[in-house]
Amino acid sequence: MPDVVVIGAGMAGAIAALSARSAGASVLVIRRALGATALTSRAITVAADPVASAGDIAAQGMPYEEAARKVARARPDHPYAVLEPKLSRLSEALKFAASHLATLLSGPTGKNVLLPTPLGTVKPTAMAQVSQFGADLMALPNRVAMVQFARISHFDGRLVAAGLEAAALRIGRRLEVRLIASDLFGHLEDVQRSPFQLAEAFEAPENLRRLSEELRRSIPDGVEALLLPPLMGGRSPDIAHRLGAMINGIPCFEILAGSSSVPGLRLQAALDAALIREQIVVSQVEASAGARPGELSLSSGGHLRPGGTVLATGRFIGGGISRHGAFRETVFGLPVFAGGQELKGQYLGELQGEKFTDAQQVFRAGIRIDAELRALGSTGHPVSNNLFAAGSVIGGYDPASDKTGLGVAILTGYLSGEAAARIGRE
Repeated sequence: MPDVVVIGAGMAGAIAALSARSAGASVLVIRRALGATALTSRAITVAADPVASAGDIAAQGMPYEEAARKVARARPDHPYAVLEPKLSRLSEALKFAASHLATLLSGPTGKNVLLPTPLGTVKPTAMAQVSQFGADLMALPNRVAMVQFARISHFDGRLVAAGLEAAALRIGRRLEVRLIASDLFGHLEDVQRSPFQLAEAFEAPENLRRLSEELRRSIPDGVEALLLPPLMGGRSPDIAHRLGAMINGIPCFEILAGSSSVPGLRLQAALDAALIREQIVVSQVEASAGARPGELSLSSGGHLRPGGTVLATGRFIGGGISRHGAFRETVFGLPVFAGGQELKGQYLGELQGEKFTDAQQVFRAGIRIDAELRALGSTGHPVSNNLFAAGSVIGGYDPASDKTGLGVAILTGYLSGEAAARIGRE
């Protein structure tokens, strides 16, 4: 019987498992499918200044721990508010994650960098993939180029270039972003290829060679860095670096991804590889509450009663929270909260603001935790001393919009894995 069972294997679940293993526990990970970790930009957003205006770009480059403390003060339901005494361990948790993903992630520097997005904005980011981190608006040289692949409709290089130049002006610098058109994917059939299929094409050496030859002919004089769509290899984190070596040493960086996220799949693959390196077993089954307290029933027919359990099943995308007639947490049937109220059968429209800028409470739905990461029941007391939670199954924040998504996942995963290991080995 394992000391610790982690349910879910996205960022929060994987970090919880690695943390518990680092603390000396035997660990089993249960997951039913990939969750939200594989879907979006995979920038490690920890916190941005919650009171700064959207146009105050310079303010978003602040130290991420300072920003997290501001979030805790401004939003009392946020996990950072619940865990405020432990925010001093935020950098420790980020360094732990980076150490297990060293070939993929840059390490934390203590402050946010500003990375370009496909929407023509910049995103405050504590860590990112090594192919992305060098595109920081604060560090880019004055003349860069942006590659636009012909016929590829799910990426608009002009929008990115114009957005970067405008963002640079807001921080008092003049940045010139030239657009370079590439015909590498210029055939009619390429129009229908997904970002993942295009990324796989870069695994073929001949395509990288063709692109490098094309770029050497078309890069304007004076360009000191090259920005690329987030398509540079499905699993290989170093293709952008290899391309740079092939075009006379000009540094190449990917911008962040949208919802069809090639970097997201890279991150999930790296998390899976980290679990394997630590000899943590991952079982592809579904779990539900067993008949006895602390027991788990598996869809494969088995039963487990671990010393400690970490619930890291995500929210609506991951399947950790559902609404079929009523809101419910799907493994243990824990109560779901948003905006200070317990959610039952509320009409979804009641939980949505009328304006885009309003707090959308439906996207903040989740279970509650105490300062020790223990899952809470309706009365506000822990349902068990050995059931902990991590990641977006915890309510009080919107991972997609409030720029704290993977920061919460890493911090809560790190702390909950440590706590589960402590009680699981007793």
